[in-house]
Amino acid sequence: MQTIRTITAIAAAKLLICLSRILGNQGTAFPGRIARKIDPHILQKLAGNVKEEIYIITGTNGKTTTTNMIARILEEKGYSFVHNRAGANMITGITTAFIKESDVFGKRSFEYALLETDEANVPLLLKELTPRVVLITNFFRDQLDRYGELDSTIGLIKDAVRDTDIELVLNADDPLVVHFHNETGLHCWYFGFEPTDYDVWEDDESREGRFCSFCAAELQYERFHYAQLGKFYCSNCGSQNPRRNFTGHNLRMTPEIHFMVNDLEISSPYLGFYNAYNILAAVSVAKLVGIQDDVVQKAIASYQPRAGRMEQFMIGDKKAIQVLVKNPTGLNQTLATLNTDVSSKALFFALNDNHGDGRDVSWIWDAQVEAISSIDSGVKSITCSGLRSGDAALRFKYAGFDEEIIEVESDLEAGIKACLNNEAEVYYFLCTYTTLFPSGKILSRLARKSQGRQQPGHVRRKLTVRGE
Repeated sequence: MQTIRTITAIAAAKLLICLSRILGNQGTAFPGRIARKIDPHILQKLAGNVKEEIYIITGTNGKTTTTNMIARILEEKGYSFVHNRAGANMITGITTAFIKESDVFGKRSFEYALLETDEANVPLLLKELTPRVVLITNFFRDQLDRYGELDSTIGLIKDAVRDTDIELVLNADDPLVVHFHNETGLHCWYFGFEPTDYDVWEDDESREGRFCSFCAAELQYERFHYAQLGKFYCSNCGSQNPRRNFTGHNLRMTPEIHFMVNDLEISSPYLGFYNAYNILAAVSVAKLVGIQDDVVQKAIASYQPRAGRMEQFMIGDKKAIQVLVKNPTGLNQTLATLNTDVSSKALFFALNDNHGDGRDVSWIWDAQVEAISSIDSGVKSITCSGLRSGDAALRFKYAGFDEEIIEVESDLEAGIKACLNNEAEVYYFLCTYTTLFPSGKILSRLARKSQGRQQPGHVRRKLTVRGE
């Protein structure tokens, strides 16, 4: 039975969630913050209502999409679960997610909890929850002013999971992830890809993981999937990719994603190699849960991108796609995906330097923006917006774009409308963290308005693939 303090905390948070919605806000973190002030142990108490298992998903890139895909699989199976689906991945947002799904007395039970969390939040979360599994998607350099160097973040997570009974699900193709078994002694499950037709043998992309985690010698690569993900080995100590439990093979991107996971055929309307990894990670967790293959196939095939992760809108007859970009690797993969589309494109790039984005925006110079600067890339216009719109415009200028097609409009709504006024077949909206949700709200509103105030159209779009 919950205490009066706990019931008061739940009631107060639920009221704040309702007020936030009335005011047009998401109400994801603040209600949880207030609830924790009233009852500091509320998350532990509500987590006790999970009857089966808790799964935590973390890593630099892909954790939101991976978690949402797993949620779609659990929904398809009919399981009840708690999920911070709004993407608020700090401990206050996770507390809000539990409160939102709970009844006011804190008694409602769930079969599973599926929680996406920020890498730096893992130690705090594990002090209050006992998950069966922690899945780590990858590690890339991200917001150095917030987290410091990657080694610091990785060390925090290793220390948090050490001396527990947690099972780890790890990316076998990332040299920064695979050493967790040796340094924690935990049972590990590995997912990764066999060689694909999209690999490269030399990579000039700025990447992490150049050195062996065991002996510090420089790693050798047989091939790169992207960034530091690939087939690697150390000629000094012999370390290499671990044996995979869940193997992606026969990858085809048409541009929709098709591949096999062990003997299971998977198809998804999603785009890009990085999303193939997200799908593979989600299927790996589904296999551990024991969900039937046909349920997994149906859930992945029907999953619609959301929360600015390749989320699609129809604004009149204009196709708009919103994508979160937050570090060099993520931007590189987004640009690589754009390059597979031979449609004419209007590009919108919103760059902020708020706390949630990271104050240092120099990462845009590490991204390979030049990859889409050629005439045949199809980029007809570029609109730069946000607090650091000028920096973004300068980056595109030095990437080789004609200044005549670059427009600067720091106001988000004005910038979005300016982008949509340009002629193109597809409109890509690339947004950093604190521009993502405001831009998404504007795009949703414009979509509703253009469709007679109906719900925004999220469309599956057959792209024209370069080379076909």
